[in-house]
Amino acid sequence: MRALVVPLVAVGVVLGTYSDEPSERDMRSAFEGALALQVRNALEFAEESGGADAVAKIRDRGMDQFAVNTFRKFDCARDTEKPGYICAFAAEVALANGTMQSRVTGRFAVSQDGLIFVSGI
Repeated sequence: MRALVVPLVAVGVVLGTYSDEPSERDMRSAFEGALALQVRNALEFAEESGGADAVAKIRDRGMDQFAVNTFRKFDCARDTEKPGYICAFAAEVALANGTMQSRVTGRFAVSQDGLIFVSGI
């Protein structure tokens, strides 16, 4: 009987500590995905309004490139109005014209494509 108790306690600990709160790694990936989507949208707009030459100029200047150098999760709370979490984090993003550092609060939710980040909550 005692041999059965140990596995049951272990299962209880694992299930009791389960949380669907996004990890820092998942949040970073979702944030990078949101930035990449913004870049694609900007390039599409540039092409619609200025043609292929406008897109070429943006790319030649490296203005379509970014890198998330650092990302640090602070805290998350379950969103009471929509599925997902409201999370605060700090990110340092390298851009063609310098480095941008900011502290951001946004919504992270699971979609059919995985975790997504929505700013401007």
